[in-house]
Amino acid sequence: MKKLFTLFFLIIISSVSYGQKLDVKASLNNTFRYGNGLETNNTSEYPKEYLEDLGDARLKINDFVFGMRYEISDPIEYGNDFKGIRKRYLEYNNLDENLSIRVGDYWDLVSRGLTFNVFEDRGLAYDTGIDGVRVAYKRNFGEKNPVKTKTQVFAGDLNYTDYINLKRTETYKIRDANFEVVPLKNINIGINYMYAKGSITSNDLSTLTNITAELPEAYMTFNYKDLQFFYSYAHKHVLTDPNSLYLNRMSAFGNGMYSSLSFSKPGFGFTIDYKNYRFDLTDPSQRDRTRPTKMLPFQNPPTALKEHTSTLISRNPHVVDFNDEVGGQLDMIASPSDKLNLNLNIGIASRHYEYNYINAGWVPVERSTNFLPSLDDKFSPFWEVYFESEYYASKAVYGKVAFSKQSEVTYSDLDPLESEKLFTSTIPVEFRYSLTKDWTLKLIAEQQWIHNSSRFYQKDYNNNFFSLSMSRSPDLTLTINTEITNDDYDPSGKKNWVQGEIAYKLTTTHILTASYGAERGGLKCTSGICRYVYPFNGFRLSLSSKF
Repeated sequence: MKKLFTLFFLIIISSVSYGQKLDVKASLNNTFRYGNGLETNNTSEYPKEYLEDLGDARLKINDFVFGMRYEISDPIEYGNDFKGIRKRYLEYNNLDENLSIRVGDYWDLVSRGLTFNVFEDRGLAYDTGIDGVRVAYKRNFGEKNPVKTKTQVFAGDLNYTDYINLKRTETYKIRDANFEVVPLKNINIGINYMYAKGSITSNDLSTLTNITAELPEAYMTFNYKDLQFFYSYAHKHVLTDPNSLYLNRMSAFGNGMYSSLSFSKPGFGFTIDYKNYRFDLTDPSQRDRTRPTKMLPFQNPPTALKEHTSTLISRNPHVVDFNDEVGGQLDMIASPSDKLNLNLNIGIASRHYEYNYINAGWVPVERSTNFLPSLDDKFSPFWEVYFESEYYASKAVYGKVAFSKQSEVTYSDLDPLESEKLFTSTIPVEFRYSLTKDWTLKLIAEQQWIHNSSRFYQKDYNNNFFSLSMSRSPDLTLTINTEITNDDYDPSGKKNWVQGEIAYKLTTTHILTASYGAERGGLKCTSGICRYVYPFNGFRLSLSSKF
């Protein structure tokens, strides 16, 4: 860190010495969060308190940018407590030379993420950021119809903390080279090569497995008028060192493919996504989220399924298995008029194979159509049909009605009778009405019906969610949320939750949000990364500031 500061100030001194005009800009974003209450797991209720303050500072001098994050998380809401400088970087951007160099911490994405996609989500305690160097260079060849090229190099260390088991870690040394070329106006072709050496801690923390991974990828984009096509294929090879847990060296191969076809014109459009992820096909006895041949944390391909904003629909999301999943989605939008918008989404996913237990071992059953998802229970299928209608009756009145039907099977290979079949039907409704120029009323009402076949009692139950907000533009919003269930077996032991929230814009750069009440737990997902959030009852406060 001291070397980075020294280098930064040497750059400033050099700029002044050579008589360059200094263009200096500075910014600071700060987020303060506090919570105090009771959290509930499956067995008990216990006090929960967190206090977090994150300050992200950025200083730009000519072509150089210095940034850092100072963090106080003591205690943190999710993750491990921390005090000090968490992130820091020095970046050089020269538009004339089309050159960018960054030293320090960074997140980035290559193509659609089949071999390289690192990001942060503090709400999940998930962070795959890299500490190292990133270099990007662009160059055009020719003048009349130039051939555009882009070259990127990534290198550094990734220290990953398991967001579910915070004591378990994985460390990697990353080396990645990426090249893209636009030979014709409508075509973009790219290749990426990832090389990594890593150490993966077992789930019980007893064993460290060293691995070497190679992940080449090729991808292309084709645009023609209103049509866009994308295709990407990645190959994965992982070699492990023997240890007490894996006595023999493993040489595991996997691959993944993602493609997307989109068409759009005024009033109508559709997208078809297809995924075929086989990054670590294993039999039921070997499926483990800490298996060293699994999809690695610096990978994160598209889920190819709809991500919902509805409270009740998003509470039971499909958790994508990037190691073994095939499927996709069709998403269609239409606007018959300026006031009406329609959206239809159909998604499906499943495993590739079923397995039979023969002669004390699992044997996959050949399936010639394994490139397509199956709705047979033995493949743990998931499907969803979602329809949404938005109507702008006037400048003052807006309404939205949606319907979602989901089905998911979690198949038990050892005992099929213990398989879980979960069926949900959900109707979310939203209504907004502008009472005056400044005051707006918003009502959200959602009803959900659930059938869970794995339950011995009460297989059928329902949930209801209501939210009423009153906002005064541009500075004040008052909200009350209520959720009701008739589920006798909710993990929290409760059947209703009520929470009030106030958001107030103190100034144009300071927003204060406070809430009090009960929040129902459930799965929370971002880009296929999911964790269970326990129910919470208490007080929350946050202050967001920009300088």
